[in-house]
Amino acid sequence: MLTLYQFRSCPFCGKVRAFMNHAGIAYDTVEVMPFGMKELDFTDHKKVPVLRDGEEVIVESAAIVEYLNQHYAQLSVSEGAEEWVTWIDKTLVQYLPPLIYPDFGTSFKNFAVAMGREQIGGIKGFFVRLGGAVMMPKVARKMKAKNNIVDAEQEFSAAVDHWVTEGLAGKTFFGGKQPDQVDTSVFGVLHSVQGMGVIEAEKSRNQTFANWYDACAETMA
Repeated sequence: MLTLYQFRSCPFCGKVRAFMNHAGIAYDTVEVMPFGMKELDFTDHKKVPVLRDGEEVIVESAAIVEYLNQHYAQLSVSEGAEEWVTWIDKTLVQYLPPLIYPDFGTSFKNFAVAMGREQIGGIKGFFVRLGGAVMMPKVARKMKAKNNIVDAEQEFSAAVDHWVTEGLAGKTFFGGKQPDQVDTSVFGVLHSVQGMGVIEAEKSRNQTFANWYDACAETMA
C-alpha cells in the first residue's frame, strides 16, 4: 500500500491526492505534525509531501506525480503540460499564502478549517493552530515580497482567468474531454484551500472556472 505523508492543507500534497484519487490509486495518509515532523524520521527530507512505496521514498510533488503516472496510472500527458506544471508551482501556488494567511486573525480562522480537516484536536490542535497563525503571516509576507505580489486577490483572479482562457481554452478540461495530470495538479492545489473563501469567491466570479472545478471534484476530491 502506498503511504502519503502530508499536511492536509498543503497545496502540493493536494496535488498528489487529486492525482491518486482521479487515477483510482489506493493509498493511506499519515498526517505530519508541522512542529517536529517525527513522522518523517525515516527520511532526511523534512518537507511534505513524501510518498512511500515499500522501500521506495519519493519526495517533491512533481516527482511523486511523475512516479505515480509511470508506475500506476499511465494517464496521457497533453501537449504543453510541462509549461503548465511549472506555472502551477512557480505562479499559481504563490498566491495562496498571502490570501489565506494575511494576518493573525484570518490565519487563526483558516487554521481552524485546516485543523478540522486534519482532525487534530485538543490541546495539541490548539497550539498547532496558534503557532501556525503566528508563523504563517510572516511566511506569507516573505512570499509576497519574493514574488512581487502587490494585490494578491486581484492577481490570483487574473491567474484563474489565465487558466480558463489559455489553459482550458474552450475545452472542458485541459486534457480535452477527460482530465489529465495538469487538471489534477491545478485542482489539487486549489482544493487545498477550499472552505477558506478563496475558491468560493472565484467560483462565483467566473462561471467557466466553477464548471471546471466542480467537474474535477467528481473524481479528484
